Amino acid sequence: MSNEDDLGALSPGEPQSDPDAVMLYGSALVDRLTYISSTVSSLVMSVGTAARDNRDVLVPFVEMKFEGPSGQDDTVSKSFFSELVPLENIAFVLEDISNDLTTVCRHFSAVAAGPVKPDFKRLGETQRLLNEAKVNLERCLADLEKIS
Repeated sequence: MSNEDDLGALSPGEPQSDPDAVMLYGSALVDRLTYISSTVSSLVMSVGTAARDNRDVLVPFVEMKFEGPSGQDDTVSKSFFSELVPLENIAFVLEDISNDLTTVCRHFSAVAAGPVKPDFKRLGETQRLLNEAKVNLERCLADLEKIS
C-alpha cells in the first residue's frame, strides 16, 4: 500500500470522500507530483582485483529501481529509475539525500511554527518512515561492521 493510498491523494480543490485527503489550492504542484510506490534493491556481486596489491576482492553492486503508478492504470507501474550502481554509491546517495532532508525538515519546522500547521497524519507517517529508515541503516551498519 502506498502513501498515496494511506493518506489520501493530493487534489486541487475537488471534493474527496476520503476524510484523510488533502486538497491543495490550485493545481501547479499537483501536476508535477509523483509518488514512488515501490523501490527494489538487489545485491549483485562480482570479483575484481585491487590495483594497490593485486589481491582478489569482492565488489558489491546494487541493482536499484524506483517505480510509481503510470497514471493511466494504477495496476501498471512505470520505472522512474533503474540502474546498477556500486554499494558505496548507494551509501553516498542515502547520505546526500538525508543531508538535504535535514535542511528541508529544519525549514519545514520553522514555517510550521507559524499559524498554519501541517496535516498531523502525513507528519506522523513521515516520522514513522524516518524511524524505520534509522533502524534499517543501523542494521546495515552492524552488518558491514562485522566484515571490517
